[in-house]
Amino acid sequence: MSYTSKDLTPLVRGDDWTIKVVVSSGGQVLDVTGYTYYFTLKSDIDSPDPGDLQVTATPSENPTEGVVYINVPRTLTNSLEPRTYNYDVQQQDDTGSVQTLLIGKVKVVKDVTRTV
Repeated sequence: MSYTSKDLTPLVRGDDWTIKVVVSSGGQVLDVTGYTYYFTLKSDIDSPDPGDLQVTATPSENPTEGVVYINVPRTLTNSLEPRTYNYDVQQQDDTGSVQTLLIGKVKVVKDVTRTV
């Protein structure tokens, strides 16, 4: 499986983020039951993990249809500096094999309301 280079639409600091990924290979969705997903955000791509932010997700809805929701709570996004970050989404399948699915950049913009 090869990765897809994709820049994400801007995200807002201090918000809850949900990133939906549909995993497929050769045009067919994969059953991702038992897989684990990692979303990592780094301002410096060479910095060690976890970088500026890293979350782990497991498919809970529609795993047989290849659907994964990566939820990043505002408690983690609130401390990010507004800037453009490097990100990737990696999957670890049920055999322990790791593949990068998505890689690119995402701009985190300032939120206006900081008291919620």
